Amino acid sequence: MTAGTDLLGGGASIPLTDGTSVQLRYSMRALALLEARYGSVQNVQNAVDKTGNGAAFGPVIQLIGAGVLGPGGFEPHYREHQDAKGERRISGDIVFRRRTDGADIADLLYPGAIGQYVEAFQSAFQKALAAQGNDAAPTAGATIETLPSPGESSTTSPSVPSTFLPTPSGT
Repeated sequence: MTAGTDLLGGGASIPLTDGTSVQLRYSMRALALLEARYGSVQNVQNAVDKTGNGAAFGPVIQLIGAGVLGPGGFEPHYREHQDAKGERRISGDIVFRRRTDGADIADLLYPGAIGQYVEAFQSAFQKALAAQGNDAAPTAGATIETLPSPGESSTTSPSVPSTFLPTPSGT
């Protein structure tokens, strides 16, 4: 089995109230969406209050919703804003709607199965973050090899002087 297939294999299958089930899979798109919603991967992992004194249902909906994104699955609907520093943030909760019938994942989850959902999330999320041949996420100090630039583009090439006049065509 290849590493990519294994990492995208997902976690446990979870039951939905309409008699169907879905398998959680955290793709790069799902992880980026959760990161944009919660600010960091660490905050995603800490989103569900395990003490019983804070929010659990809302974060579980967000975490499960991101795990069911993809072809034939659910699509996210959200509002995004840009702060004064130019950073984009998702405002409020993300609504995850099934592509086939528009059903909201929040309406399809059993409140009494929250423990099962959290376990399924933790399993799939850890699997998605695991490095090949390693059961841990990449460390913060890891270096990433950068590819050489493909050359100048419309955004990196030098600007044209304001005195430049193109030659008219057809003369």
